[in-house]
Amino acid sequence: MRNKSLAVLVILCLLLPVSVGARSLLNVSLGFGAAYSPDEETEFSLGMEDPNNWLFGGEVSARLAFLQAQAMIFPIQCNEEETGILMIGMGSLSLPILGPLLSLELGAGVGVTYVPTNSTVSKSYYALAQGAKADAEDVTFGEAVWKSPVYLQAGLGTEVGPITVKLRYLLESKETVGSIVASDAWWGAFAIEKRTLSLALALKMF
Repeated sequence: MRNKSLAVLVILCLLLPVSVGARSLLNVSLGFGAAYSPDEETEFSLGMEDPNNWLFGGEVSARLAFLQAQAMIFPIQCNEEETGILMIGMGSLSLPILGPLLSLELGAGVGVTYVPTNSTVSKSYYALAQGAKADAEDVTFGEAVWKSPVYLQAGLGTEVGPITVKLRYLLESKETVGSIVASDAWWGAFAIEKRTLSLALALKMF
């Protein structure tokens, strides 16, 4: 089994440079997009007509060869009166299938929701996993990351000149970074809480 795994890795190492060579080695881009994200009680295919199930936001991504880092920001409605900001940081592999025309993106990261003060919120707070909340004055951003949901990503991307189009499927896990590390069971990230379908358009900066 070990020899088979090593053989697969060797083949990938031989094929990736050829595929990567068909597209730019470095890509830093800014983009915007829409995401369809129904709540847990709504069947995924039945909530597209509800505007409350749609998110619109921006992102920045940087790719070096087939390694990619992304940061996505979405204003979200936490409840009827409170509006927050969902920040998703993602590390992923961008594997070219047809040079720049089609690539496969597989990644994982964490999503932190921050609710700032406003007319209905006297103290800013972080909305953590499983409905928990923590005052922003009591926890650091790093602690909030530790207690926030893990996100998984699978998607397809295409580059046409300076423009990149990405279709992605984001999966919010029931687990957090802290709970996965504490249990030493990374496969717990596949216990899915929520699903989001995202379409983004990005412009290459350099």
